[in-house]
Amino acid sequence: MRTHALTLSTALCSLCSTAAVRTSHAPTACGERQASRRHWLHTAAFGAGLGTAVPARALDALPATVRKYTALAPLGSATATLGGAKRICLSEVLPECLPLLAKTLARDIEKGATGKGGYPISGDLTPEIFRDDCRFVDPTNDVTSLAKYRKALTILFDPNESSVTLVKGPIIDEAKRTISATVRSVGTLQLPWRPKIEPWESYLVWKIDGDGLIEQQSQTWNVTATSALKQTFSIR
Repeated sequence: MRTHALTLSTALCSLCSTAAVRTSHAPTACGERQASRRHWLHTAAFGAGLGTAVPARALDALPATVRKYTALAPLGSATATLGGAKRICLSEVLPECLPLLAKTLARDIEKGATGKGGYPISGDLTPEIFRDDCRFVDPTNDVTSLAKYRKALTILFDPNESSVTLVKGPIIDEAKRTISATVRSVGTLQLPWRPKIEPWESYLVWKIDGDGLIEQQSQTWNVTATSALKQTFSIR
């Protein structure tokens, strides 16, 4: 959910800060808990020109705004190198490597590389199977940086209240050099009002380069960006 702006939590904090400048009654910091959640939400939404009365097309346009704010998020260098030596697998032996790669992805999706929870909600992936300049694409984001993608996920969801289940796959397409899977996720965002994102399904496709590394991860959802956004701004 965003997955994911690059990190929706950081983005919304930036959005809140912008609202605070425009509205004298807004809290001075995104995490200030003295203000009621309802007042905080009202300030963040309406101070930025958003609200329940705006048409659906305006809500659909919001992810672009979120992307603008996440560009300023403290997610580290886009060119940082993660993990140890990359697990190179040249094209001539790729048929032997793809099943191992799929097995690693299946584990990382459900449990995480080190047991911290499925990587779509924890960031606990195996960096050695991804290019450091891997491109990650979903309905609201497009970022080319493994380091930034992983960092974003570590601060977006609460791993103690979030989970990922592998629904189908991973499925290998040797001819297309892809691996695909369907996953179901549910989670709580690490925002002051603790919004819970209802279960949603994602279809992921990993594209493999000539060295046997993942060069692109594409993701589509069974919910709209607008629906995800409304859940993010919901009050429990």
